[in-house]
Amino acid sequence: MSNAKLDVRVYPLDNPQGATKAFANVGIEDLVAINGIRVVGSEKGDFVAMPQSKDREGNYHDIASPINSELKKEISKAVKAEYSRVEALPPEQRGYEKPETKTTSDVNIDNLKLEVKVYPLKEPQGSTKAFAELKVDDLAVINGIRVVDGEKGEFVAMPQSKDKEGNYHDIAFPINGDLRKEINKVVLDKFKEITQERGQSLGAQIREGQEQVNQNKQDRAANPQQQSAAKKTPGLGD
Repeated sequence: MSNAKLDVRVYPLDNPQGATKAFANVGIEDLVAINGIRVVGSEKGDFVAMPQSKDREGNYHDIASPINSELKKEISKAVKAEYSRVEALPPEQRGYEKPETKTTSDVNIDNLKLEVKVYPLKEPQGSTKAFAELKVDDLAVINGIRVVDGEKGEFVAMPQSKDKEGNYHDIAFPINGDLRKEINKVVLDKFKEITQERGQSLGAQIREGQEQVNQNKQDRAANPQQQSAAKKTPGLGD
């Protein structure tokens, strides 16, 4: 993807802690937004890092990132350019107007390709029943999506982070309302498909086991002498 439509907003830190100089939010093609992008300082200059999470082994993984390498370069270039512009402004002049709320969208999602992988939990963690990975066309991949069991049924929750005040914020999410509905449908349909297949597989294993038990009973009933002889066979120490 070349010359993608990007909405870039950068927020420099007044008192940077560590190498992180600023955070950025990027909207892509009025479809997907990625928040929590960082501008990081290094010996070789500033670079842009996608939002990450840390697993149990201490390894970091991108929560969301552009799929296309060219798009990734465009986002990195746009974020660094916006950081340079905003960082040069007096603090009181920084900031952005609140984006307009649109009830309808001119973006057609019919031709978008959605690829989803769902991983149901064997032992659900609270109300979370599964995690999912979603690829939106050639735009972005979003990890850490959850299938949640709510009071009104199952729903899809986008990956979130918690701020210092304990409030949760979406890290990556669809901007387009129609796309959000389609993502919910695709993820839930895949979750139901996988859980149904697992249920059928478990049922087949149970039936197979029961059939084997019944066959063993029939074999013993048909060969009583063999069973009697087995009982009389001396063991070690006799």
